[in-house]
Amino acid sequence: MTILIYTGNSGKLSEFKNKIASKDAIIGLTELAKVTEQKLPEANENSDLFSTNAFIKLYKALEFIYCNKDHNIVRDIKSVIVDDSGLCVPKLGFLPGVHSATYGGLPRSDANNREKLANEINKNFNLSREIEHRLQAFFVCFLFEIKIHDIEKFSFIKNSSFIQASQFVNAELEMFEKKLLDSVNLLNVGNYKHLNLSFNSFHPTFPKENLVDIYFGYCCGEVSNREQNLIPGAGHGYDSQFYSNAYKNLSFASITLEDKNTISHRAFAMEALNKSYGENK
Repeated sequence: MTILIYTGNSGKLSEFKNKIASKDAIIGLTELAKVTEQKLPEANENSDLFSTNAFIKLYKALEFIYCNKDHNIVRDIKSVIVDDSGLCVPKLGFLPGVHSATYGGLPRSDANNREKLANEINKNFNLSREIEHRLQAFFVCFLFEIKIHDIEKFSFIKNSSFIQASQFVNAELEMFEKKLLDSVNLLNVGNYKHLNLSFNSFHPTFPKENLVDIYFGYCCGEVSNREQNLIPGAGHGYDSQFYSNAYKNLSFASITLEDKNTISHRAFAMEALNKSYGENK
């Protein structure tokens, strides 16, 4: 059996391989493309919801798997896992949120994103950059998984054609995600939840019996309008502005990668995933 991680990022794939408590083979998109000698379809993550941006990746993976189901390595895929993550600041309307990677506009860069966040914090309190201020915030990770026991149960894929995450957005999913983000206890270091949604929740033409497992992990703390980098080269994204509740005086760019990986949003989501695997043995 094989688990497909929907990523072309070798670093992220290594993290999944190190943390998933499964003896199954784990591959990423690059390995799948090499073996099948086909280019994998790209997912257009153009919605304002984590859930629909994650689902379009699942959909595209299923589409590829169904169309190539006679290939040995594809036939062995029994699980597909995708993730969507970001930084949420409640006082800023949960922004950057799903747009964390593009928050600072063009050209895309971590530096521009951090500058935009610092400016928004300053605006919120009418402060200058010289005065440090922090807002409560949390990193969130939505891990979505589909278990494929029988690929023919996903035959509806051949009769549909979706290319954008925005095509799956609806009021039910907007409410689902809002309630989930609102439920985060900002005083925790972090935590997780395991939920599921029917495929039908994403589009009325999809069957209700097909389920998506959702492993929701979060890491809480504060974001600052000033950066702290005490470990050269450490951290990425908003790490130099984020102070976990576990390390109130040290940013994520000022603690070791090993320490960060024990309390990160993805670590909590992975804990939920592994707990599920243990329960289903």
